[in-house]
Amino acid sequence: MASSRPPCGLALGGLNKAEWDQPAARRVGLRELHRLHRYGLSFRAPRTLALDTRGEFRLHSLDSLRWFLSHPFFTGITVLVGERIALEHYATDFRPEHVHSIQSITKTSVHLIAGQLIERGALDPARPVTDYVPEVRGGYGHASLQDALDMAVVNDYSEDFYDPSASVGLLEDAHGWRICEGRKHLDIRAFLESITGSRPPAARQQLHYKSANTDVVAWACERAAAASLRSLYLELVEAMGSESSVYLSTDRAGTPFAGGGLHMTLRDLARYGLLCARGGRGIDGASVGSTKFRDATLREATCGTPSLLGRGHYRNFLDTNGSWMGHNGYGGQWLMMYPEAAIVIACLSGFADDGGLDWAYIRQLAEMGEEIAAFLTR
Repeated sequence: MASSRPPCGLALGGLNKAEWDQPAARRVGLRELHRLHRYGLSFRAPRTLALDTRGEFRLHSLDSLRWFLSHPFFTGITVLVGERIALEHYATDFRPEHVHSIQSITKTSVHLIAGQLIERGALDPARPVTDYVPEVRGGYGHASLQDALDMAVVNDYSEDFYDPSASVGLLEDAHGWRICEGRKHLDIRAFLESITGSRPPAARQQLHYKSANTDVVAWACERAAAASLRSLYLELVEAMGSESSVYLSTDRAGTPFAGGGLHMTLRDLARYGLLCARGGRGIDGASVGSTKFRDATLREATCGTPSLLGRGHYRNFLDTNGSWMGHNGYGGQWLMMYPEAAIVIACLSGFADDGGLDWAYIRQLAEMGEEIAAFLTR
């Protein structure tokens, strides 16, 4: 009988990471993941949000921008002011038409979806998670939806990318980014049901970052909306007016990976950031979010958990200091938005270290974003 092996890119290698995620391969792996993943969807918007290129070359006087452009991990940056491209640069091995995984920036999509449902009264963040998804009682029996939105849930799931035994590896098997041989394959929701160790959050909220939380809230949103997650993501892509195809990793059952499954071009990431900055108000009058929820998130930022950025708080699947909002992504991705000024800073990177998530680097991207916004608004 002929022998077999997992498909190229998904077998486990060193550090208990998939082949695409090995330090030397990750830079290319992040732009090939939409082809390597086992399951996925693709969407193409019927109309594209037109962007006007009028560069702000004075931005090159910023030391922080020069640092990023010269860094070996740099892949690309686009800065929007409204629908104007004020800055756009790509590394020599990356082009405008290339697709790139945005990783955990995807979590902001559930901020939009949940916000619209909360404004409609179809979803109540104060209610227990299990009122909407009783199947996850083992890991979420003591958590409210707000706890999950703020990454304050305490259970046995772990997401330390520098720990080869962390639970996130099993979640990656569930959504098709790796193959863990010798273990029964679970889809995303069966994996969420398998999480145990639910405990009450601390009296003073602490951040316990878990991608699983986003997929639990997305499950609750699907039930509250009485619509498939696929259809909700299609509405997001159409509202943002993407220029190119947008890809979405799913599990074997077709459930989207809301914790990190979106892949798109850098310009489309900037378009998506503008959609978030506008509270889900998209092209042709489409609305896929809530400006009230966006504004409440900014206003009530300190009600969230202290951010790993060392500045601001994590609230409703966003990092925010009350003025800007943003989110990081594994491998060095960063999206930052200033709603009042309609400024978007979208950054792509390719880390080559063992773990793949260097918070000191992400903090520097956030600092750079603050400097860019201050320069553009002075």
